[in-house]
Amino acid sequence: MECIEIVLKGIEVSCFFDSHYVVDSLIRDFSDDYLRIAQRIDPETNNLTLRIHQQIGHLIAKFEGALVERQPGKSWSVNIHGKASSCALWKRI
Repeated sequence: MECIEIVLKGIEVSCFFDSHYVVDSLIRDFSDDYLRIAQRIDPETNNLTLRIHQQIGHLIAKFEGALVERQPGKSWSVNIHGKASSCALWKRI
C-alpha cells in the first residue's frame, strides 16, 4: 500500500526502525488505510490485532531491497497497548 511506502520514505536513510513504529505511524497518520488492512483479516481469527500487525510486517517486507533491509535479531519497543514487546527490526536504505 502506498501509505506504507510514504512512512518508509519518511525515515532517514541508514536509520533503524521497527514494525511498531510503522504501525503507530499508520494508526496516527493513515487511519483509514490501517482500517483497510484490518478489513482484509478474517474477523473470526484469534489474536486479531496481532494478525493485522503481522500483515503490516509482510507489507513492509515487500520493500526489502528497495527501501529497507531486515536486520538480524529483534527490536524491543512499546506496542500499541503501551507494553514492551519484540518485533522486526529494519534499516532504511
